[in-house]
Amino acid sequence: MSDELLTSLCAAVESSFEPEQVPWLARLVNQPSFTGERDDVETAAAIIDAKAEEIGLRRELVPDPSETYANHRVFSTPIVSDDTPAIALVGHCDTVYPRSMGFLKFHREPSSGDRIRGPGVLDMKSGLSVILFALQALARTVPDLFARLPVRFLCNTDEEVGSPSSRAMFGRFAAFTTKALVFEGGRDEDRIITARKGTGAFTLTVTGRAAHAGNDHAAGVNAIHALALIVPQIENLTDYEHGTTTNVGTIHGGVSKNTVPGEATCVIDVRVTHAAEAKRIQERLEKIVENPFFTVDPVPDRLKDVQVLLEGGMRRAPMKATSATQQLRREYERVAELVGLGVGEAPLQGGGSDGNFFAAHGITTIDGLGPYGKSMHSPDEWSSLQSLKRRTQALACLLADCER
Repeated sequence: MSDELLTSLCAAVESSFEPEQVPWLARLVNQPSFTGERDDVETAAAIIDAKAEEIGLRRELVPDPSETYANHRVFSTPIVSDDTPAIALVGHCDTVYPRSMGFLKFHREPSSGDRIRGPGVLDMKSGLSVILFALQALARTVPDLFARLPVRFLCNTDEEVGSPSSRAMFGRFAAFTTKALVFEGGRDEDRIITARKGTGAFTLTVTGRAAHAGNDHAAGVNAIHALALIVPQIENLTDYEHGTTTNVGTIHGGVSKNTVPGEATCVIDVRVTHAAEAKRIQERLEKIVENPFFTVDPVPDRLKDVQVLLEGGMRRAPMKATSATQQLRREYERVAELVGLGVGEAPLQGGGSDGNFFAAHGITTIDGLGPYGKSMHSPDEWSSLQSLKRRTQALACLLADCER
């Protein structure tokens, strides 16, 4: 890339940053978009729609067949048709913050002037602004280059719950994706994510028999008791040496203290670094369904009649670093360094992202290209404005360099 083009693109981002990008981000952050509140997410997505249209992107809506989640979006540059090979820019507009939290709105910390706070400001509404305002800088500065730049921006609305309805969208476009850039929040020292664990979510339900705890206790089969004997078996599937963790995160059961509980449920989070481990966990959980107390001796007679149901499965395959991944990381780092960002590879991430879907299809994928910040998924979530600006400049320059 010429020094002149680099300077022009960085100047375009700089000139629009305070008057346009920061206010736009504030508007998006101030619009609640908790995954489960479909209308709110649709309203937030409409803010993205309007900006994309202003830039000159074409929009395709991808509905959730169950209508549980808001419509997913695919935005494309002018040259891209349905089957055009293109770079994928990946982000999500849903958050983990329901309205009931009464969470603080977007605001800048007066003490630093750099930190911004608000629900989803790091995960990952600021990343969405990186994508849109980098494309805007290209459209305004080098419109001819923008017109022939093959880019799709995939924005889904269910990422925070594992992308159950949008994963098919990623599968559909994988065949027409040359490389994928994911704009989850940036990591320490601006290091790029090249590897993530695979993730799974299972629900295990134990059905016993309800009864009056005082008048007819012996007739009951206590589902909570049964589940309590099963939970250690699930937890013992964790194998740190192989990078595998199983976590029983929630338990629900019973209706009152004087009723023998007829049903109890637990939700299990699974993280793996290898596909073989995903297979092992799946098989062991299925064994528990077949024989819930195979490690319990003796099994209380009254629990022998319980029924166990397992639902769910592995949601994202592990994202592995490859030689092509490292090459793409270095390409990004060349422009990142020019705009003042750090370089380097982040350690393996325990959490998955939508980048896992593209990586599973063999697409070269890097992640963590959103601005730096901390405390995502908490009321203390924050993001850096300086990092936001530099990440936007880096993406604009990278796309210009890719096209050339």
